[in-house]
Amino acid sequence: MTHRSTPPYWKRLPAAVALAGLMLVLLIPDTARAQGFGVYEQGSCVMGRAGAGVATTCNDASDIFFNPAALTGTNGTTISLGTTLIAAGGSFTDDITRQTTDLQNSPIPAPHLYASYGVSPDLAVGLGVFVPYGLATEWDRTFDGAFEGYDNSVESIYIQPTVSYQLTDRISVGGGPTIVIGNVELNQVADLSSVPLPGSEITFGEIGVPFHTAFADSKLEGSGATGFGGHLGVQVEATDRIRLGARFLTPVKLDYEGTATFEQIETGIPTIPPLNDILGQPVTIFPTLDALLANQFNPSNEDALFVEQDIETSLTMPAQLVLGVSVDATDRLTLMADYQWTSWSDFDEITLEFEREELTQTRQENYSNTNAVRLGAEYALTDAVTLRGGYLFNEAAAPDEVVTPLLPENDRNHVTLGVGWQTTDFLQLNAAYQYLGQNDRRGRTRGLAEGRPDTNGLYSFDAHLFGLTATLSL
Repeated sequence: MTHRSTPPYWKRLPAAVALAGLMLVLLIPDTARAQGFGVYEQGSCVMGRAGAGVATTCNDASDIFFNPAALTGTNGTTISLGTTLIAAGGSFTDDITRQTTDLQNSPIPAPHLYASYGVSPDLAVGLGVFVPYGLATEWDRTFDGAFEGYDNSVESIYIQPTVSYQLTDRISVGGGPTIVIGNVELNQVADLSSVPLPGSEITFGEIGVPFHTAFADSKLEGSGATGFGGHLGVQVEATDRIRLGARFLTPVKLDYEGTATFEQIETGIPTIPPLNDILGQPVTIFPTLDALLANQFNPSNEDALFVEQDIETSLTMPAQLVLGVSVDATDRLTLMADYQWTSWSDFDEITLEFEREELTQTRQENYSNTNAVRLGAEYALTDAVTLRGGYLFNEAAAPDEVVTPLLPENDRNHVTLGVGWQTTDFLQLNAAYQYLGQNDRRGRTRGLAEGRPDTNGLYSFDAHLFGLTATLSL
């Protein structure tokens, strides 16, 4: 990667553009669902129980995600294919103006595909493709929070070959490697008021340019990041009615390589008189501020900063540890409880390296590890129809200072309903609905700065999730 020298004026990146590192990180994977940016709705059967399923899975191929030890005992080939549609809503209300801006997300699908084969009564193999981490947020480009990010998406696709083996009559184990492919896109607006004038400590804001004056639109795109990890599970039949389960999904490091592009936004502001003295040349050379800035977007100018260039960063998808128990309360009713720990503290800082090294930034994120509790129930109404329900509580991972339009999360309560229908010996359909209710949380739409409050408004958020999975037994 080649670096070019740059005049002193441009060695200070505008605060909004400097936050690109923060945004790229926040785009690791929650289209709006779980702790941090996790997506746990990877199968509609278990989704109907609020995700409780590590001790008693659904005996379909989604076991590959919920507990790979549970594949044993299946006969022939099983294929499970489905998706969860996530319809998120939210808003931000400004403390001073009292203006409310709504989130503009379209419904987002989170697909899953699993296939397993019972080699023998004690041995099964399988392959799963799922998306346990992802994010998508979209706000109006005129929203004050567009300086943090206004149209952003990410996906982390996990591909998992799996082997499961029955060790004893009551203990089974399973697992496999995970191959992870990550893609990300971020769009944000840059603020002119925080930019220093050429050769000066004075910023444009100090000579009269209003706070949050948009002068550049930036897009960061990274694709094809690949990482490797593993997934292990165990199930124990403690008694004829009580089962225990555990699984561990390892952290995965992703090394992103991508491109940053910039487009100038006309401010329409005439040149301000103090520039004549500060620049030490006739102000007529730059009749407007836009003319002064234009050369920094000119690709023929080898010293220009705001031109297409390479970017690199490394992100770590956190680990998941899930422990659970299930009890057959009656011949038809099963009760389940899971505890989940997620190592969000892996998400502590991020360095984003630009081809123009003056733009390189390291951001402190300081996420905390989180806990979640899932309670589920399943009732066999008939031999062909099963009813499900559940409740989930999970903590927020983000500290107050990084609650932004990218991920305005807080503690969340979820309620789920589900139904399973064995239509024939070969086809099973599972459907689920989940309501995500998030506590309101104070956050910000602007960069952190000395003397400026960490928060300037209130975020609200909720989501409706609809899951459907079809399972074929061949």
